[in-house]
This record gives sequence, C-alpha cells and structure tokens, in this order.
Amino acid sequence: MPAPDRARSSARLQEHELAAARKAGAMPGAIEVLSAIRSAGLKTALLTRNSREATKIVLERFSALQFDLILCREDGAIKPAPDSVLNACRELGIEPAQTVCVGDYHYDIIAANAAGALSVLLLSRPDRPDWIAEADYRIDRLNELKDILEL
Repeated sequence: MPAPDRARSSARLQEHELAAARKAGAMPGAIEVLSAIRSAGLKTALLTRNSREATKIVLERFSALQFDLILCREDGAIKPAPDSVLNACRELGIEPAQTVCVGDYHYDIIAANAAGALSVLLLSRPDRPDWIAEADYRIDRLNELKDILEL
C-alpha cells in the first residue's frame, strides 16, 4: 500500500480503536480470573493487536486488570505470528510449553499453537467457528479458565 494510503488507513484505525476503548467493558469474569491467577503466583501478559494508546485507555478504565507485561502492536510482529507469545515468554522467564494463551479470535489460537503454548479459545460469540478444533481447550466463560489452570 502506498505510504499516503497507509498513513490514512492507520489514522482511521486509530480513531476507531480509541472510540472503542472509551466504550469498552471488562469481559465478564476477567477481574476475578486475573486476581486468582495472580494470587496463585502465576505471571500474566496481555498481548494485543491494538495500539498502546487504546490499550492504555482500557487499562486506566479498569485498574483492577493488572498484568506483568503488556505487548501492543507497536512492540513487534503481531498475531497470528508467534513472536509476541515467544517474546512474552522470554521476558517473563517462562517456557512456551508452560504457557497458556487465551483468546477469542483465530489469530490468538494460531499464534499460541505456533509458539508451542497451550491455546484456549474463549467462545465469546454464539457462533462456533469452523477452526474451533485448532484450540487445545474451548471455554464459554472466562471463569472456566480457573478449572483448566487448577486454581
């Protein structure tokens, strides 16, 4: 894409992301599950294809959502590339095989699997995608993650 078109597209994407971030709600169970994970002494990371600015808005709105590491699209290759998963593992001192990645989109599952991590698909929509079997686990509610992690 030519540079002027890319710049316009990036600016428009940023506008939409910031507007969505200002309206976003916390996913049901997110605060409870993160609290349980942190209480168990496990490390957490947020890997997002969103911009750092949009991510910051959401995290400021929901201060109870605390992560040990946050990687946004400005931090390197984005999902479905496994780079962000591998970089998070490296920075947190965790082997990919000991890592659980939770996501609600195909790219999340592709990245987790390619990195050698356990993939958990959060079925946040009523439809069941045709790629559902690619995930190691499937959950309908985030609270079900506690069972997988044995918390």
